[in-house]
Amino acid sequence: MQVRSKTYLQKHEATFLWGVTAILGKLISVSEFPLVWYRVFFVSACMVFFPGIVASLRQIPRKSLAIMGGIGVLLALHWVLWYASIKYANASVAVSCIAGVSLFIALLEPLITRKRFDHSNLFFGLLVIPGILMINQSLDLHYKFGFMLGIAAALLAAIFSILNKEYTEAFDPRTITFVQMASGWLFLCLCLPVYEWLQPGKFHFPGMQDIGLLLFLAVACTIIPYILFLYALKASDAFTTSLINNLEPVYGIILAAIFLQENEELNWKFYTGTGIILFAVLLHAAVSQYKKRKK
Repeated sequence: MQVRSKTYLQKHEATFLWGVTAILGKLISVSEFPLVWYRVFFVSACMVFFPGIVASLRQIPRKSLAIMGGIGVLLALHWVLWYASIKYANASVAVSCIAGVSLFIALLEPLITRKRFDHSNLFFGLLVIPGILMINQSLDLHYKFGFMLGIAAALLAAIFSILNKEYTEAFDPRTITFVQMASGWLFLCLCLPVYEWLQPGKFHFPGMQDIGLLLFLAVACTIIPYILFLYALKASDAFTTSLINNLEPVYGIILAAIFLQENEELNWKFYTGTGIILFAVLLHAAVSQYKKRKK
């Protein structure tokens, strides 16, 4: 019982820390592209010192490394879109979009992995649409672009999750994370001249406050929750883990209301729409678990 309680606590701590990332995205003054560049750089730099990380790279075939690297590029693009959603709208809007990731996975996984399609997933996908439309109607015009960026970020997160599960289960999760973070950073480095051309002067060395927040984002909200999640996953079933992960939007919206007073910018339609999406996600998780037990 004590082990189970510790596992639940670890999962909630990890999910809560992931919820904090949205608040940090609003507080950090640099724009979305350099924010993600610094995040993946700091994470990669820290993980180099993890025992056995560099040595384990030699044991991975080149083809697998290339696949991991490609998935890391998707992750970097997802983060750029998600932080752009926060910058153009706000943290609450961005985390409400993340609630749709698991349903995107349910709809896209059969297409990507060529597994049998579950028709109930279509029902849950349709159930989310009223929530998305209600959120969209609740937003001012200048927030709607941020909302669309958030939906695009959720779509990329779903594809990233599916490919990660499909191609990387045979390798050490810490090594996978390092390769993906480093690959994302290298990809953003290649994109940097284009970004400088489109947004001259926007990429610059951040101030001391931003450096502190970026380091906190990299260590406390990326590396630490990942390790907590990894240990918790070993001691529990995937259903319980995914169920708790769905609380990330809830934590994010509550934190945004407390620290950013974003509840004053949003109306009942936004919260009703978010509630519909969360209800669909949780109901889908419950139905999936019931089907597994029945088998």
